[in-house]
Amino acid sequence: MRRALFGEIGYGLDALGSESSVEFLQVADVKAFHEKFARPNNCVLAIFGDISPETVRAAVEKAFGHWKSSTELETALRPSPLSPLTSVVRVNETRDKKQAVLLIGYRGTTLESPERYPLELLQEACSDLGSRLFIRIRENLGLAYYVGAQNFIGIAPGYFAFYVGTMPEKAELVEKELLIEAELLRLEGLTAEELKRAKAKVIGQRKISRQDLGTLAMSTALDELYGLGYAHAETEDALYEAVTLDQVKAVAEKYLKPNALVIAVVKPPKD
Repeated sequence: MRRALFGEIGYGLDALGSESSVEFLQVADVKAFHEKFARPNNCVLAIFGDISPETVRAAVEKAFGHWKSSTELETALRPSPLSPLTSVVRVNETRDKKQAVLLIGYRGTTLESPERYPLELLQEACSDLGSRLFIRIRENLGLAYYVGAQNFIGIAPGYFAFYVGTMPEKAELVEKELLIEAELLRLEGLTAEELKRAKAKVIGQRKISRQDLGTLAMSTALDELYGLGYAHAETEDALYEAVTLDQVKAVAEKYLKPNALVIAVVKPPKD
């Protein structure tokens, strides 16, 4: 799905590489990559805990004081532009598995966009055991082992996707039902109860995660690194709480385009 959405660049690439690309790498390639990107002006160091700031600062300056900045990062980290997606793209593959997995993917938004918050609430509303997708496709119709949604965001625009695991012979029917649900979200958005439940779950999960020092250090460092500011996590609860039903419907209309999506199905051979 990602390869069809983004091509052979960026999110369309497998982060693990391919067999041929990994075999091609030499020590010099790894060293050059490290020298280019592992630089202090491409780094955030987050230290959380019962510490003495003065002692830690002195230790950090002693350990990293010789580290030199790079002037090549601005070009290297700029996202590559993509051609518009203007049609329905289908990807079908076979694997020696018992289940079929179907994804319907749409191009999405970025970390910096305020639209990420209604999209993340839309994801949550479509993913828990009380979601409309779970109740209709799994419980009422008995068509799925699991079903949900994912909103993937980054520096470059990511994707929003619906996913489902099903029986191979039910894949076409599941696709039809998912597309119906996507169109209903475009036309009607969420109900007030769905949005309320999604907000409670998302905000609750974030409050719990901030209780762990490691998670807090990681999210703070990444927020600073990506330009959101190290204190961004402290404002997120209010940003989710402020999302309205109209905003959720607006992002559903904007991103869940019926004529610009990828349908990817992986299932076993027919025999």
